[in-house]
Amino acid sequence: MLLRRFQGTLICLAGLLLMFLVTACSSVAGTGSGQTSNTGTTPTAAATSQTQMTPTTTQAATATPTQAPTVAFKAGGISFIGPVKSINSSSLVMSAPNGQTFTLKITPQTDRSGYGGSLPTVGSSVDMDSAANPDGSYSATILKPARAGDPDVNVIAYTGITTSAVGPDRVIHMVDGIKSYTFTISPTANLADFGGNAQSIGVNASVKVKVQYNGSTTTVVSVGNPNGA
Repeated sequence: MLLRRFQGTLICLAGLLLMFLVTACSSVAGTGSGQTSNTGTTPTAAATSQTQMTPTTTQAATATPTQAPTVAFKAGGISFIGPVKSINSSSLVMSAPNGQTFTLKITPQTDRSGYGGSLPTVGSSVDMDSAANPDGSYSATILKPARAGDPDVNVIAYTGITTSAVGPDRVIHMVDGIKSYTFTISPTANLADFGGNAQSIGVNASVKVKVQYNGSTTTVVSVGNPNGA
């Protein structure tokens, strides 16, 4: 009986020892398999490996100015009533009824008798006639004080030479100095110098075209002889 009990106890101890060894081995294996690698891709390396894309900017098309064809010089000039913006002994700057600013040369031939040989003052309203120069500038031929109630206060008179005959469309093409102008003659325009018939205005005719400016409205009020009123 004692021998059997001793054998049983020995078997139990052996079983416990075997279980302890199995548990210990499992713990070691788990510890080895639980380790993680510290090797990885660093942020710097990742950033370096990325392909850098430079955005492409599309430039807007730039308009290229077209050079206007050269116009052969034709004797002409402009006349209008307007205020003096600045003046000195050799030139004056005036505002025209169409809002444009003109710089006019003052020469020894400029008639200033209306001012007693002197010059108008800045801000004064001047009735001015001028002649075109081959370089495209204008020289004042007459300077005189504007008359109150003058019917031409909003009119620019263009003097020049026609480049074609006026047709049924009543369009007149002319050159003043080296500047080309195109106007449509209104049905009410005064054409007394041409017998009242616009189509009697031929090519290479000397004309004075009076154009009235009223805001955005432009009206040809007369076409006549340059030496007329």
